Amino acid sequence: MRQKIPATVYELIEREFTLGRELLATLAREQAAVVGLQMSELLALSRQKEEQIKVLREVDEQLRLLVEQLTGKASENAVRLSDLAELATGDERSKLEKLRKELVALRQEIAAKSVINHHYAEDTKRHLHEAITLLTTASVSEQPANYGKPGRAGRPATTGPSLISRSV
Repeated sequence: MRQKIPATVYELIEREFTLGRELLATLAREQAAVVGLQMSELLALSRQKEEQIKVLREVDEQLRLLVEQLTGKASENAVRLSDLAELATGDERSKLEKLRKELVALRQEIAAKSVINHHYAEDTKRHLHEAITLLTTASVSEQPANYGKPGRAGRPATTGPSLISRSV
């Protein structure tokens, strides 16, 4: 049964494209902040990214429910635009297929950028940890040497030279 796809579907898909592009821009700024070690910027971007993902999920859920309603097929967690394309006529079908492919490509780009940023942040944390460990180990070894057996916490020898007279 062929039917005309409501304009609401196209509006929701366009909204998803807009939100996806905004999320990509945020991910690019996040990558720059990670490279520049700008912690305050990273914290602000993290909150912004969470909000964008929340809105994107809401739009995705609206689209999923609308597609479910139009097709009569239940989908658990993902929008199935391919099911909707089966109901469309020739021009609408090709338009939906094109939009579906573009949306899939956008989602893959977002996922790839997120993974890259995550790995870069983890590598940066590891390198900073190694540098701090190296510096703190070096500062511990610069402590003044004590007299006595190595490895034992001792006190400076009382029989060694002293600048203070011990005679009473």
